[in-house]
This record gives sequence, structure tokens and C-alpha cells, in this order.
Amino acid sequence: MFRFAVVFMFLSLLARPVVAGEFYGNKMLEILGEDKNGSMVKQFKTEYLLDKSLKNPALGIKLGAAYDSISTINSITLTSAGYEINDIKYKQFSAQLPFDMSFNDDAGSLESKLGPGKGAEDDVRLKYKKDGITINVYFRNSSKKKIIYIKFTQNIGATGPYRMGGSHDVMLVSAEVVPAPVVPVKKESVPAVKSTTPAPPAYVKPTAMGARSSQDPFYNSIMNVIESGEEEMFKDIKKEAKAKANFWNYKYTYSTSVSIPGEKYNMLYSFPFQTSQLDFVSVLEETDGPNPVIEAKYKDIEAKLKQYFKESEGWSYHYTVNTEDPKGIKDFELKNSKIGSIVLDHSINPYGKHVLYLRFLLQYT
Repeated sequence: MFRFAVVFMFLSLLARPVVAGEFYGNKMLEILGEDKNGSMVKQFKTEYLLDKSLKNPALGIKLGAAYDSISTINSITLTSAGYEINDIKYKQFSAQLPFDMSFNDDAGSLESKLGPGKGAEDDVRLKYKKDGITINVYFRNSSKKKIIYIKFTQNIGATGPYRMGGSHDVMLVSAEVVPAPVVPVKKESVPAVKSTTPAPPAYVKPTAMGARSSQDPFYNSIMNVIESGEEEMFKDIKKEAKAKANFWNYKYTYSTSVSIPGEKYNMLYSFPFQTSQLDFVSVLEETDGPNPVIEAKYKDIEAKLKQYFKESEGWSYHYTVNTEDPKGIKDFELKNSKIGSIVLDHSINPYGKHVLYLRFLLQYT
């Protein structure tokens, strides 16, 4: 009987994947922003036995990636037992969670570990921000007692690989490396013996990016829309259903808590059905025919977008000829491999009505 129990235990251990390596706890987060095909992600994939889709349901883990010229890891999802993603049932992730979290945590214990969370009373999600990471915790129901999965992403706007030891008070792309100050000393005062003390690290000086993120209303409102769309499918800016006459004749429209300086109005809409995914549009100008005000507003918003979303900070610019007005202003798209696209779009309907608007094509990971 004893021999049977030992054999059974041994076979049980063989049947269950065993993970032994360095990527657990906070160290897991350091693959965020890493090249999907790079050495660190390859090591992570080997450690967690991930398949080509960057998942291992038996270990309760799934990675998300942003696809562009370089594919980077942009999310880590860890599940509790029985949760399904795309009709695939996942087991519970059993290694150490980041920030000493546990699947047994409720809203109170999470707050003690992560600080105050954000979420509606009838919602099944709480969102936290800690050390440059956004943590979305999803519960089985609105009582927020049983966690079903946790999703970790870098804060919106941050690019490049995440490092726990880094400074996350400002966006990572806005950091300018400045050499540590050198204090001149007299030659005779320098000892002849070489010092083994390492040189002081370079000082990281925040540039205007960090300052404008909290001060400029235009930039702030754009980033609010992006963050709300990517992390919460616009739930936190959605207000009451409100019929709004609009260029596209969208039927299911909603007011929002966001206001973008220079716009006429904005709205969330579901198309073609009320249950369809929400999308956001900001209408900048509408005219009943050709009007110089459209081009003037286009140039104004184009300049602001280029000022606040720079090519040096990971954005690329693309212009597309508008088939409705080939000789007129071109549609202007700003793309970022981590975030998605912001499009300054000009359209004309069959009745000659013109509209200039901002739309967002986000990663929705």
C-alpha cells in the first residue's frame, strides 16, 4: 500500500508541469517591453513552456504582444483555476505573483499591498497603479471576493523594457541621460592607488514629457482616452446613453466624462449593434460644404499632435490621400507599436457635408 502511494505521488508530480527559474514575483514584470523574439523572452518562454501563442493554460499564464516593426511583450495575464480565455480553460498560476499578491486577496488586502484601487461598485474589476505598472484585477462577481485573473501592463505611454529598479515617475521615453557631474580636483590630491569604487550612475533628468503629462489639457485628455480604451474598454469615461445627431448616423451613442480642447463634441458609440464594442470619436469641425475652417483646424491639431507625440518618443507619422477629396488635406495617422494609432481624419459624405475628427485604433490587449 505504501509503495502504491509513493508511485502515485511520483506520477502525479510528473503529470504536473514544474517551473523552476528566475522569472517569478516582480522579476516577471521585466519582460514587459522586451522584444518578443529577444533572448529574455525566449528564456521566459522556456521557463514557462509557452506555446507559439505565448500561453500555457496548464500553468495559468498568457502573454500579450504588440505587433509592429519590432514585436514587444505588452501584457502578462495570470489566471486562477478554471478561468477560460478564448474557450480554453486555464489552471491556476502557482508561482509567486508580483507585488506579493495572492489569488485569495480581496479588495481590502489588495489595497494594503497596492494602494487604492479604481473601479465601479457594480463592476467586477479593480485597477491599481504601482511602480510604473498598471494592474487590472478581475473578480468572479461584484462582491470582489474571488479573483479569476490578473493582468499586468506597463503604464500607458511608457516604452522600452520595464525595470523594477528604474524611475517610473515620468514616462520612460522622456528621460534624458545626463553624465554625472565631475568635480575637478588638484592632481597632487589624487592617490596613486587605483580606486575599486564604481563610478556614480548617470543622472536621469526628466524632460518636458513628464511635466506636460500633468499640466497640458490637450495631451492629458488624449492620454485619458487612450488609457481608458486600452485598459477598461472606455468603461470609466462612459456616461449615460444620449442620442446625438452625428455625421455617421450612429444610433447607439453615449456622452463621456472627457473633454478635448478644441473639439466641438465627443461621444462613445456602439456600431452596428448596441452590444458591439465601444469606440470613441472626437469631432473637431463639421461644415455643410467646403470651408477653410476645416483646413485651419486640421493644421492646428496636426501641429499639437506632432508637438506632444514625437517621433523621437516612439511615434511614426503616416499621411494618406483622402479618396473623397484627393486634392484636399490628407488623413494623418500617428502610430506607436505599444499603444496603437491616433488618426486625424477628414471625411465627406454624399451630401457634401465635411467632418474633421480624431479616432483611436488601440491595442485592446
